[in-house]
Amino acid sequence: MIWSIGGRSGYRPLLTQYYRRMLGFIFVVDSNDHEGVDEARKKLHEIIDNDSFEEKPILIFASKQDLPNAMNNDQLQNKLHLDKLNKNIKWYLQATSAIENQGLDEGFEWLMNSIQDKNDKINPIIETYNDTITMKNHFISLFNITEFTIFLSKIISSSFNFLENVIKYKYTTNFLFKIK
Repeated sequence: MIWSIGGRSGYRPLLTQYYRRMLGFIFVVDSNDHEGVDEARKKLHEIIDNDSFEEKPILIFASKQDLPNAMNNDQLQNKLHLDKLNKNIKWYLQATSAIENQGLDEGFEWLMNSIQDKNDKINPIIETYNDTITMKNHFISLFNITEFTIFLSKIISSSFNFLENVIKYKYTTNFLFKIK
């Protein structure tokens, strides 16, 4: 599940309720917005400092790198005070340009690998749970009422056809015996 909470969204306060269930976090900063980077830093640290955040891996996309005045990764790392983050939090700053399709794949790959590293111990449990759900759904589909009704109607129809043929045969056989 992915949540997209915009920078000025009224939904942002609700996001803290989902921190415990999140496996990773993506923070997008406009690397061309020199004035807004301080607000971005405050929001990033506010998110990370929340007790419910629990050291999730954070992918920071430095967007709009295609623009001439965009801050580079070193500048953003300093402006966002990434060196002051909790040492137990894995973070990765990835320069991106959505227009030029650069950096997105690398960032998502880092995040997926970070999530995988964190969840290696629970993956067998998750896989077992997912397999159980799949088996349950297949089992329920066997008893799907529509399919069951069609199946039952075919059996009944076949039974009537069989009885009809038996009656015809018996009638024809009796008739033939009476003629002889």
